[in-house]
Amino acid sequence: MINEIIDEALISNDFTMVAKTDVASFYIRETPSAVRFAILHKLDELPNPSELNQVIKKATPAALLNRPEFKKNCDLICIHRLDKLAEFKSLEEKIFAIEEDPHFFKKYILYHSDTEEVALKGSSFNKLKDTVSDKNLFRAYKENPLDATQYSAAAKIFIKLPFLELPFTRTSFVSLRRQAEEAVAEADLDEVYATIQTLTNDDADELIQGLIENELEDRTN
Repeated sequence: MINEIIDEALISNDFTMVAKTDVASFYIRETPSAVRFAILHKLDELPNPSELNQVIKKATPAALLNRPEFKKNCDLICIHRLDKLAEFKSLEEKIFAIEEDPHFFKKYILYHSDTEEVALKGSSFNKLKDTVSDKNLFRAYKENPLDATQYSAAAKIFIKLPFLELPFTRTSFVSLRRQAEEAVAEADLDEVYATIQTLTNDDADELIQGLIENELEDRTN
């Protein structure tokens, strides 16, 4: 299911599939200013980076491999299934080793669990854009990031894939000054805040030094 969703994401971002093999699917996006390539590849196991590079290079059609733009601007998106999301910790070093390898392709490991795969059933890329924009689902995800849900899968897709823009809904933003004033009032520090605002740079340095010294004194007492 997740492979189909990534295919939808690529197509919706103006990529066109130009080749498909038993190993991978190959995409291209051409604009007047740039050419970009993407490869979608399913990983049953996590190889070392050099082994992965060789497998993909061998499977890449010569018409793409020989293009100079391909060598400079190609994203390799690898889909890897976990039985449980908690398994990520034991595979973290292998995943980072692949993603940080600078040779041949920019690499992204998009891992997902069986439960996430079930949660994605019947979904689409457009539905996932609505899911990842839902603030209530985001709060639940922050509280339990290891829970396998449709949101956890959607969030990884948008975080991992560099050509996707996170969808958002425009709201009325509260200025940082207003947020600071409300926080100060809640902590009953209005007078201190008002005093700080009147300080010169020299006064501020002296105040900060005094606060540091007081903090050190409190820790030693």
